[in-house]
Amino acid sequence: MLIRKGLTGFRSNGFLIFLLIIISLSQVFFISCKFESDTGEPFIDSGGSDSEDSLYLFDYENIRLEETSSIDIKIENSNLYLDIYKDLIIMGEIENISGVNKTNIEITLDFYDKHETKIISVIVPAAVNYLRGGSKLPFYYYLTDKQKYIEIDTVKIGVNYKDYYESFEGNPIVENEGYRYEEDYLIIEGSVINIGEEKIRNLKLFCTFYNIQDQVVFIKQCYLPREEMIPGGEQRFTLKLLFDEYLPDFTRYGFEVFFEDEIIEPV
Repeated sequence: MLIRKGLTGFRSNGFLIFLLIIISLSQVFFISCKFESDTGEPFIDSGGSDSEDSLYLFDYENIRLEETSSIDIKIENSNLYLDIYKDLIIMGEIENISGVNKTNIEITLDFYDKHETKIISVIVPAAVNYLRGGSKLPFYYYLTDKQKYIEIDTVKIGVNYKDYYESFEGNPIVENEGYRYEEDYLIIEGSVINIGEEKIRNLKLFCTFYNIQDQVVFIKQCYLPREEMIPGGEQRFTLKLLFDEYLPDFTRYGFEVFFEDEIIEPV
């Protein structure tokens, strides 16, 4: 009986020891897994693409932007950064500093490596058909070919256009009535008024936002109820922005309105 009792006790103690070992090993395995997943660093699969790995070596702030202006058109306030999707974004605006209207506008983007070899060439059509004298037009381009990022050293920005000597009879202006804050939103309100003598069409309104260095950080097209306006016509607009982690910092904004005169059919 004593032997049986002792043997029974030994088996019970052995089982407890075995159970404690299993629990300890499980905790070590769990902790090691937890540490590996909680490092705060993005997980990189060893079988992933080279383009994703190369982004960890890519510093977009080292890329130079060169603005190639002409006598009549000035390129300014250019900017370059990576968005939350790791797309490379180039932004800026062109200004017609002449008294002649411009049409057939194209923004050219040429990407060069450190050996001054052109690796990418892009033509971006303007969002509007005409740019009046003294007006500014914002532009942007998303480069999604991530395999090329690491090679880029310089981006040269240029512009192509044609002169348009016809005068416009319509003349829409923007009256910015101000802004206000509502919870996490910035709300900008204003009006567009056609002070010209003719009916206008293809009306577009853009709002450009700038950072403290006067670089373009994002562009918004404002919704307008009507794309046509008669002389003396007026319509209100509201632009609503959510302040979240995706909205770049900005210090000021400005509006530009674009249009075409209504084509008058001969009687």
